[in-house]
Amino acid sequence: MTRILDLWQSGEVPVHSGLFRADGSGRDADSDDSYLTYFTLGEPFDADALLDDDPEWTTSADVYAEAELPDGAGHLLSGGGSHGSDGFFARLDADRNLVWVVHLFCNELVRIDVDWPRATFTNNCDNSLTIDLTAPDFQAD
Repeated sequence: MTRILDLWQSGEVPVHSGLFRADGSGRDADSDDSYLTYFTLGEPFDADALLDDDPEWTTSADVYAEAELPDGAGHLLSGGGSHGSDGFFARLDADRNLVWVVHLFCNELVRIDVDWPRATFTNNCDNSLTIDLTAPDFQAD
C-alpha cells in the first residue's frame, strides 16, 4: 500500500500543492491561491518519497461536497483541511477507492459541478477551476 493510500484511509492529505495518485506517483500543482484564475500541473515526483521525507506534513481531508460520475465511472469529492487555506479534490472509483487527490492552497472547495467530461470545483470565495476527467492525469486507471 502506498503512503497516499495510508493517509487517505486516515482522513488526511499531504500539505503540498500536487496531484497524488494511488500508485504513489505525483505531479506538482500550481494555482493562484483562492483566486483560481489558473491551475496547472508541473513536474512529476515520487509521492511516497516526498511523504517519507516529512511524514507529519499533512492536513485533514474534510469532505464538503460529493458528486457521482455518470455510467458508474466513480465519484468526486472536494473539501478543505486543518488550515483555512487548504483545499482538495479527489476521484474515487466505483468501489470508492482513491484514484487520485489534488491538494492546493486555494481555500476550501465546497461545490462540485459535473458536465461530463468536465468537473468544476468551487471554493468558499465562489472562485472555481475546471478539469477534464478524460485527460490522462485525471482518468481513472
